[in-house]
Amino acid sequence: MSTPESHTQAEKFFDRIAEDYLRRSEGDIWNVSSLSFARRQEIVTRLLDLIPSGGTILDYGMGPAVFGPAAVDRKLNYIGIDISKRMIDLAKEKNLPNARYYQGDLSVLDSLRGSADCVLLIGLIDYLEDPTAGLTALAHCVKPGGSMILSFRNRRSIPRLLRDAAKAGYRTRKSDQIGSDRAFSAPVLERAFVPQRDFVPLLRELGFREFSTYYLDASPIFWRMPLPRWVWHAWKRADGLISGRWTSFMCASGVLLVSGKI
Repeated sequence: MSTPESHTQAEKFFDRIAEDYLRRSEGDIWNVSSLSFARRQEIVTRLLDLIPSGGTILDYGMGPAVFGPAAVDRKLNYIGIDISKRMIDLAKEKNLPNARYYQGDLSVLDSLRGSADCVLLIGLIDYLEDPTAGLTALAHCVKPGGSMILSFRNRRSIPRLLRDAAKAGYRTRKSDQIGSDRAFSAPVLERAFVPQRDFVPLLRELGFREFSTYYLDASPIFWRMPLPRWVWHAWKRADGLISGRWTSFMCASGVLLVSGKI
């Protein structure tokens, strides 16, 4: 079976942005994009406290093991999977104890069924060719009583509408930039979702019983506008106060916690 073109493009894209992704995860970049990244990282890290010590995290689309150090700090075992060899190389450089890494796609999960107390799918479902197949395969990796944490672009938001309009305009003026280091202009999928419609019914069928949504990124600005550090920190605190269920129409993205698998 041949590899889908979108799969090949995604692999090349994530290889190319690996160093930038690592810098954002470590707080070395100060712009609007890294602010959104940091808020998401903050929410997910807080949710990791719910996993019992000694448990196992399976991080699908791990990047450079962004949540690996947080897992180790909580005495958790870490399994990381990524399509990008460069991402895996950067993860290995962290020398994390109790960590295993696999390069590949959903086919890797066949050997990991029932292995995880928590599955992470952060910053990736937007790029999956078949989100339903992805969620189903990942759900099978969760132990009874376990959980999944996934992030998503918020379809019902003003920032999403603005981004899509800007991207459509960009694409009409300029051909796809295969060499771009931005998903905005690179030829990779960027889906957006409504959690209660697109995720919850399927995840209920797969055995999960509890659902909590956390919104973030309440800003119409989606390009990499640089910010002074004090503005960056103030904006990050404000986003933590503003973003929520009642302001979700302002929030470009969110994090969904699903738990109580039977």
